[in-house]
Amino acid sequence: MSHGVNHGQPPLVRAFLRRCVLAASVLDDLDVDPDDDGVHLPGCTPLAWADVAATAGPAPAGALTGGARDTTPGAARLRVRQLLLAHRELHRRTARRVALAVPRGADRHPGTGWGSTAVLGGALDLGPGVVVAHAGCERTLPVPAVSARATGAAAELTAAQREHLEAMGALAAHRLHRDEGGRDGGVLRPVGGCDVPTLLAAASLRAHLVAAGGVLRAVAVPERTRGWFDLARVDPAFVVAAWAVTDPADRGLRRPVLVTREEVAPAPTAPDVRGEHGADTGALARSALRL
Repeated sequence: MSHGVNHGQPPLVRAFLRRCVLAASVLDDLDVDPDDDGVHLPGCTPLAWADVAATAGPAPAGALTGGARDTTPGAARLRVRQLLLAHRELHRRTARRVALAVPRGADRHPGTGWGSTAVLGGALDLGPGVVVAHAGCERTLPVPAVSARATGAAAELTAAQREHLEAMGALAAHRLHRDEGGRDGGVLRPVGGCDVPTLLAAASLRAHLVAAGGVLRAVAVPERTRGWFDLARVDPAFVVAAWAVTDPADRGLRRPVLVTREEVAPAPTAPDVRGEHGADTGALARSALRL
């Protein structure tokens, strides 16, 4: 194990970052070897602590007290976990690279370490993603810029990835038309490695969604694998509650969005569901998301 320089990271910051890495190692069964210079995964180029720090975000004051209690925030652990999983996957020759949209301000948004651009409307950022099969499920994670440099992957969305996204949006629109009036009518689901928030970034799907209304459509996507666009039958409180009970790694948009042919914009703030019916609404959301 190396004992080189620490590249200017204060000891408590390094301890905070190390906790994030070790949490991912334990919870996700990742083979990692952190030393003073960075983080090493078998068969991969090393990740410098500066790159891990950029992904984790600023260390909160509570995580730098030096106490024994684990105060590492879940958002930092989630982003570092995504970094390690994506970095490992990109070193495989079979890596599938597709487009990915992540809600602005989401815990899983990697920030400036991801080559994304804003989707018109301000609700989503769109950039390159890599499909990762892990722990019995498949997720598309952001391609970290540091991993792109190390593996030769594109650090920004490519024309081929945009074309694939539009093709998947068209396929999703076809399925919606096919299922209209059925049990799954009005429900958006992932297609071809593109989760539901990502599909909203496809002009082909947006055109289908607004075709009936002519100008815009309200859409609710509280989690990555499910979305509803027939909101006349969906309680706005349910959307907020469904988002709240979903694992942060699988969360979509916290409140409904207004979709036009060109934009995906946040809708006016949804009502607070923490009142006397909040617990019942949360239970209803958990039940519905299991269907």
